[in-house]
Amino acid sequence: MSNLTSSSENASNHAEGSEREATVPARVAKAIQQMVTDRELKPGDALPSQRELASLLKASRPSVREGVSMLETLGIIRVEGRKGLFVAATGGKRPADFWQFHKGYGLREVYQFRVGFEPDALALAFSRLTSDALRRLRGHAESLMTAARQGNAVEAAEQDTAFHDIIFEYCGNRIFLDIRSHLSKAMQDSQWVPMVIVERVRDTAREHLAIVEALEAGRCADACEALRTHIRAAARRCDLDLS
Repeated sequence: MSNLTSSSENASNHAEGSEREATVPARVAKAIQQMVTDRELKPGDALPSQRELASLLKASRPSVREGVSMLETLGIIRVEGRKGLFVAATGGKRPADFWQFHKGYGLREVYQFRVGFEPDALALAFSRLTSDALRRLRGHAESLMTAARQGNAVEAAEQDTAFHDIIFEYCGNRIFLDIRSHLSKAMQDSQWVPMVIVERVRDTAREHLAIVEALEAGRCADACEALRTHIRAAARRCDLDLS
């Protein structure tokens, strides 16, 4: 399975301490991904229970649940009610099949919201972005490309999330931040679902780099349009056309 590769110890780490790279759920997700690789588990093979994982990884049950949710969205594992956790089979499935909000917002709805909301947030952030913020954005975009080349879905998801976090960190509008906080899981999962097809993550990285290049050149309108293009492309990777 192409999206079940080990985490690289040599991958670039440009994330700041306040960002998601260092969170416990992220470490849990990476450890489980590594477990699948090290044990050479195949689709359908069982994994330890969440209780066992909490003990094994010295993490709280909520952190394990969040890490498991991340892996489920990325198409790496599946959760079967009371049966437990199993390595997922992605063959024959579309990225949208891994969307977990089937009882809430539809995936199309989330992309339709994001394509207007996030470029507006970037426009607000533009004049506030420092040289350090631009360095961090480029660092996450480049680390995303590294993760994509390695086929490391968990690392790619973390770098993708950290990139988008910075936009809102600098937008300076509390209403935008509150809305984003309220919708954080829906927005985050919509970023991760396309990564089920890990071979397409390079496209995501290239789109992020296009945003950074426009920002570095001082072209606000181009950067916002590049972000809009990125969100539309992510939707297309889930067979959704927003045009």
